[in-house]
Amino acid sequence: MKMNDNLDPCFIIAEAGSNWKCGSYEEDLDQAKKLIRIASSAGADAIKFQTYKSKTVYVENAGKSSYLSKNGIDENINDLFDHLSMPYKMIPEIAEFCKEEKIAFMSTPFSVEDASEIDPFVKIHKIASFEINHVKLLEFLAKTGKPIILSTGASDYEDIKFAIKCLKDNGCNDLTLLQCTSEYPCMLESLNLKTIPEMRIKFNVPVGFSDHSKDPVIGPVSAVALGATIVEKHFTLNKNLDGPDHKFAINPEELELMVRSIRDIEKTFGEKEKKIIDAEKELRQFATRSIQAIKDIKKGEKLIAGHNFEILRPGNKKRGLPGRYFSEVNNRYATMDIMKGDGIIEFS
Repeated sequence: MKMNDNLDPCFIIAEAGSNWKCGSYEEDLDQAKKLIRIASSAGADAIKFQTYKSKTVYVENAGKSSYLSKNGIDENINDLFDHLSMPYKMIPEIAEFCKEEKIAFMSTPFSVEDASEIDPFVKIHKIASFEINHVKLLEFLAKTGKPIILSTGASDYEDIKFAIKCLKDNGCNDLTLLQCTSEYPCMLESLNLKTIPEMRIKFNVPVGFSDHSKDPVIGPVSAVALGATIVEKHFTLNKNLDGPDHKFAINPEELELMVRSIRDIEKTFGEKEKKIIDAEKELRQFATRSIQAIKDIKKGEKLIAGHNFEILRPGNKKRGLPGRYFSEVNNRYATMDIMKGDGIIEFS
């Protein structure tokens, strides 16, 4: 699966995140399958989960996040990660269900161990923003030879440059960056979408967009208009469910709206070359100005602007030379009889 062809339609990733977590293993698996069905039905190209273990992400007793506390999650980050960690044994089950639902399975690994578990089941690897300097993970994923998507939230050009070099030095030749703002939810004024064309030029790689805003359309459609080749967005079955990712995620109806809006805007892009398209040809013939006789003109008669010809829209009359030939026609001579209203196409 090649990710860096800018002529391809935007690759849409429905981000399930931790929104599959709801109870027992069986309940969690059922919830994950519901999310997969919804993402496939909405027309997303892939659904993405996350694979991590608390012990390989945070130091022991890392404490509480002030950011999460403000959003109603007043729990030690280690305990939260332990609670939301997807069991490795669930990975092949949901990957197989994705095949049945005809949607690509993805999962973001947070350690080499995690990456080893998911690698047999994914065709594309995704690296989370806060793993951008995780050297061991970058090296491992690059060596898989699979396309890599790298989020760039809370990073600068120096961070991105380092990650790109690390990935390419270890064999990655198919890389896409994602513009991302690490704010949950992200305010529209923080999306910073102008970085999409800027990063594409600066690093000579495709650039997409990982959206954490609540709006299902504005960010994704604007990003695609600016050249984003990938759009990733969190979704949920219900925004009122317990968990850190539900509140800023979009619901199933909004996911459908997002996908439809992206596909609609893609229809407007057309081709790079400016040319007359088939839909314009009839009106071009009818309404684009040309050199038309404003009275009957005899063969040999002098052609004088304002006296016997003008630059007019021909409608259904015989069309003359384009208006740009005005100066060349003026004060020349008709080489045939021309009826009033018809176009002048020859002169001497």
